Amino acid sequence: MRKRKFNKVINAIGKAEGISPKEIEKEIQIAINSGFDHPDAAVRAEWAKVPFHGERPTPQEVIEYLCNKMKKNQ
Repeated sequence: MRKRKFNKVINAIGKAEGISPKEIEKEIQIAINSGFDHPDAAVRAEWAKVPFHGERPTPQEVIEYLCNKMKKNQ
């Protein structure tokens, strides 16, 4: 997913929720961190399926992964 398309998605979510795109990304990252650190091994195993670069997945990497997964399940 290109950054431009990602920004379009984040902007749409922000508009629908009445908060800034920056706040949307921040909240998504908090959710990612929470899932990544979850004590349940099954939850961590699901997060391990998300391809990412760096220490943790970014919101863009997670959204791209989920979009691709949804396309495969159609």
